[in-house]
Amino acid sequence: MKGTRFDSSAASDGSLRRAVSEKDYEKDLLMPGRVVRLRERLWRVDYRDGAVFGATALDGRDNRPTRYHAELERVESGELPFPDPNAIGDEQQQRMLLDAYRFSLLHGTAPILGLQRSRAIPTDFQIVPLLMALGSDRVRLLIADDVGTGKTVEAGLILSELLARGRARRVLIVVPANLRDQWRDTLDRMFHIDATIVAGHLLPSLERRLLPGQSVWATHDVVIASIDYLKTRTEEVLSHGWDLVLVDEAHLAAQPHTDPGRATPDMERFAFVQEAAARSRHLLLLTATPHNGYTDSYASLFRMLNSALVQDGIHGPRVQRAAAREHHVVQRRRVDIEEWYRERGVPSPFPVRRADEQIVDLRRFPDMVALLSELKAYAGDLYDAATGSVDRWVAAHLQKRLLSSPAALRSSIDKRLSTLSRGTALDGRTTTAKLAEETTSDLIFTEDDEADAAHLNASVGLAQEVEVARLRVIADLAKKVTPAKDPKLVALLRLLPERMADHPRAQRVLVFTKYKDTLDYLVTHLLRAVGKGKNGLPAETQVFAIHGGLNLAQRNEVFAAFEQADRAVLVATDCISEGVNLQRACAELVHYELPWNPNRLEQRNGRIDRFQQREPFVGIRTLVLDDPLDASLLYLIVRKSEQMRADYGFVPPFLANTDILLHLSDPDAAYRGRLSARSSSEQLSIVDLFNHEAESDLSDLDEELARMAETSLGETDKLDRVRDESFYGQTRISLTAIEDALNQSRALTGTTEQIRDFTLRCLRDMHADITEEGSMFRLAKLPAPVADLASAGYRFTFDPSIGIDHPEIDVIDLAHPLLRRLIDITLDRAQLPDCHGRVAARTTTAQVGHAAVLHVLFRYVAKAEPPVLLEEILPIGYRTNENTTFDAEAVMAAPPGSGTRHRDDVLDDATDILHASDLRGRLERIAAERANELSRRHAQLSAAWAHGLDRVEPTSLDLVAVTVIYPEVTR
Repeated sequence: MKGTRFDSSAASDGSLRRAVSEKDYEKDLLMPGRVVRLRERLWRVDYRDGAVFGATALDGRDNRPTRYHAELERVESGELPFPDPNAIGDEQQQRMLLDAYRFSLLHGTAPILGLQRSRAIPTDFQIVPLLMALGSDRVRLLIADDVGTGKTVEAGLILSELLARGRARRVLIVVPANLRDQWRDTLDRMFHIDATIVAGHLLPSLERRLLPGQSVWATHDVVIASIDYLKTRTEEVLSHGWDLVLVDEAHLAAQPHTDPGRATPDMERFAFVQEAAARSRHLLLLTATPHNGYTDSYASLFRMLNSALVQDGIHGPRVQRAAAREHHVVQRRRVDIEEWYRERGVPSPFPVRRADEQIVDLRRFPDMVALLSELKAYAGDLYDAATGSVDRWVAAHLQKRLLSSPAALRSSIDKRLSTLSRGTALDGRTTTAKLAEETTSDLIFTEDDEADAAHLNASVGLAQEVEVARLRVIADLAKKVTPAKDPKLVALLRLLPERMADHPRAQRVLVFTKYKDTLDYLVTHLLRAVGKGKNGLPAETQVFAIHGGLNLAQRNEVFAAFEQADRAVLVATDCISEGVNLQRACAELVHYELPWNPNRLEQRNGRIDRFQQREPFVGIRTLVLDDPLDASLLYLIVRKSEQMRADYGFVPPFLANTDILLHLSDPDAAYRGRLSARSSSEQLSIVDLFNHEAESDLSDLDEELARMAETSLGETDKLDRVRDESFYGQTRISLTAIEDALNQSRALTGTTEQIRDFTLRCLRDMHADITEEGSMFRLAKLPAPVADLASAGYRFTFDPSIGIDHPEIDVIDLAHPLLRRLIDITLDRAQLPDCHGRVAARTTTAQVGHAAVLHVLFRYVAKAEPPVLLEEILPIGYRTNENTTFDAEAVMAAPPGSGTRHRDDVLDDATDILHASDLRGRLERIAAERANELSRRHAQLSAAWAHGLDRVEPTSLDLVAVTVIYPEVTR
């Protein structure tokens, strides 16, 4: 590597050549954008970090970005040779080649660089957080949009943009454990970002791939890990340095609020994220519920973003609202977004929600009534003998299980009896302490069957022989409640056909249940009911199930089958109540039982009641037994939450209080005044009480319950605090700015029509058998080079709207594996000396004289920290006889003229053009001029983001193709 070398540091006269020392050259050789020869291939340098550099192969063969160590590799300057004038092709071949290059570029001219690397199709309101981020040098942003608005897409756009601009490379994504696979899948599918999950059970496999002394945290640039795994490894993880930390469900990491007299909360999550936030340059916090009703917890999230945002005072912390709103938070309720669209005269992008409850009448089900009565008597015994919260928990748990299904209750009773018969119940004091800790963190009503089962082993104050006798009576009664005598199952079987009929285009219903035991019970009996006439399900109804025991691949397989079914029911546990989007699959949802956490209710609803739901309305039905406990939960959870949504536009996460819910499970407390005064023959249902007595105030039913409701559910000052301290409403970002940025970016990254034409041309060039079905296509058999990507009969489209309506039809977009493979094949062919398509001829009616259009791929480096690689491909009109230029885009866009030129003429003219002594110098001067133009364009961005991007220098260029232009011959 000695002597005079090509260099991009242009002198004032625009020249790109200068003599440099060997040391300087070695440094510049690995500048982003340089083309080098390494391992007998041409590579583009993407970045350099000390002795390590990243590069992407330019020949289309396995061109994933690769990391190399400069001291271990022989790196030489390289470049794509000029086209061979003897290898003359036609315009169609040339267009294929140019499209392949265009689709592979890192666009430096697009206002939103990351959009080119994403298959996401964001709508206007989802661009707002990205444009807010573009206004800050250090992105420190809380994205707190409502459930169902697409926060993951919003965050992914920012992440993709930071990566594209070189502002971040090392990324740590902190999530709840159940969302790890979902995040990896979304980043890969939507944003083409390869992320690695690090978890305890995966660590041995990850470490086997490492060199001695390496760490998984340093080896992988984009890592996803659960917050509970990370919180015990703070220094081990953070010592490796991260440019961006992204925290999903960030409310889990807020500083816990400590109530006097309650157990000290778990501070480890908060401590980890607080430290990670302090060490990282960029921070994204995502949550739909940032405010838990306590200002200190809420303010802790803003301290993580910027300590200056929070001011401490005698009345507690106070968020500096003006500074936070300007740079650090975007928080929009659904009503805010709908209002934004309404002001533009555009229909809401959300469906209408039709939610109601179905009260299940018990009067025709005496066996169920008897079982409920006996279980309440047992609960009363537990309360009478109570020595701590364990007794109340067991009572509440078993009643919850029966309100779900007889099968769930039978499973719990059997486990309890088995424990008691073995005499292996846990020490009650230990479990009481554990329950107290869980109560503090609002986890006492866990969604995990195994955790529930562990607490079922707890000792209670009731004598063991008395408890065993009561439980055996309950078990016998539970056996009598057969499926035909189960009022909720009977009601569900009547309800499902009605719900399917409401959506002729989407006859699919999602049924949520808390318990796996209930899921198994429902699946078994729904399958038996298919085709059983008016008391069953319609013929050919398919029944699917998803629960926590399935991995991501298995869940995706079930989702796909459910979406493709003409008529189906999907029974699911709460493992999919967060992070899963089912708006394409169905528009009807049934809550088989009331979750005792109202936030869970809203999270479930958000799976279908969300942006891009293709049906105009969604139906949500909640099944509630006509029983005091279930109906009181209906009032407290559903009715109260609906009223709060109407009054405030949101449902707070603190709506249900564990003390209230435990109190409701006390049969001697709940409704003792009103209900015990009536005989069974004259007693109205609890719903009758609500309806017939002018929506009776809760205090009329139970004084103690009313007192707790006043301090929790009815605490309007707490709700007012959430409303007043939040940042609800649209941001200052204008619609015009959003649409301009989107339109410019999409035009540069490849339109749907360009992708369609390229894909079909490539496949037909491979002699693929393609059948066109309107806007859809079918491949009878895939050509050998792409045969591994799909099976025979593969159906695809280029229209995203068709993909939404027909999920079984694949949508080919810029990030699709089939398109990427076709691009790679085309680029690989371009490296061959006899590649046809790099030289072609075109006739035109335009008066341009003896001319050619040169398509040149220019690469630049923006002198940011770290440097940012930019690319673009430009057509350059070049009059060979006059030494002047012309508008090449206009000539290439015009319809071609008639007539052709003899191959020898094209060969002679192409040879003259390519062998011109001043050709490279001309291109280098154009590169310098274009770099100056990009610098000026970037300087128009905000000052923070323009830093470095407004200093752009050319690094290399490739003359990709030459089109010789001839005037049309008129006769």
